[in-house]
Amino acid sequence: MRLAIKLILAGILVASCGGKDNDTTTPPIEKELGSFNLIFPDNNLICTEGEDNGTDGVNIEFQWSASSNATSYDLEITNQENNSTDTRTVNATSLEVGLPKGTQFSWKVTAILEDKSLASDTWNFYSEGTSTENFAPFPAEITVSDNNDGTVTVSWIGEDLDNDIVNYDVYIGVFGNLELILENTTNLNTNYSITAGEQYHVQVISKDSNDNTSTSQTYFTF
Repeated sequence: MRLAIKLILAGILVASCGGKDNDTTTPPIEKELGSFNLIFPDNNLICTEGEDNGTDGVNIEFQWSASSNATSYDLEITNQENNSTDTRTVNATSLEVGLPKGTQFSWKVTAILEDKSLASDTWNFYSEGTSTENFAPFPAEITVSDNNDGTVTVSWIGEDLDNDIVNYDVYIGVFGNLELILENTTNLNTNYSITAGEQYHVQVISKDSNDNTSTSQTYFTF
């Protein structure tokens, strides 16, 4: 009898332990946005594949690759000649937009997932239909690298369809207080002393042989 009672108690304990294992749940996996790329219109070129819309404009289909888990995308197109920006929200990876002819634009896409976002690089292009052979430079691409000695190296590179960039003006300073560091320079980089934790502002003006200019800027903190 005692043996039987012991076996019954052991069975109850085993069943109780097994029940706890069954109650465990796997925590949900948090979704992340995947990397993606811009596809068309091509960077730093004239877009010649648009469709004339008959109103001194051209329809251009913007295309980009998919970002995994994205629920929507913000397409941001900036007219570099009047600094106006048009933002469209779409659920697909392409959108046709009507634009004025012979105009310089920049564009980028931001993938959206609930409260998360991931922005692409920014590309530049000219819309087709321009008759001029005198193009303004595209905004220079700026990069900043930490030298780990209290200085950073600021680098820039400009693009121009005419290939006639002659020099650059470079401004650097603590946010809100830009200083002219290099004027009419042909250099493509410079070193700059910084204070850790401060936010800095870099502005590069590209100038060509026809007195056309473009301005690009970035901010950094180390």
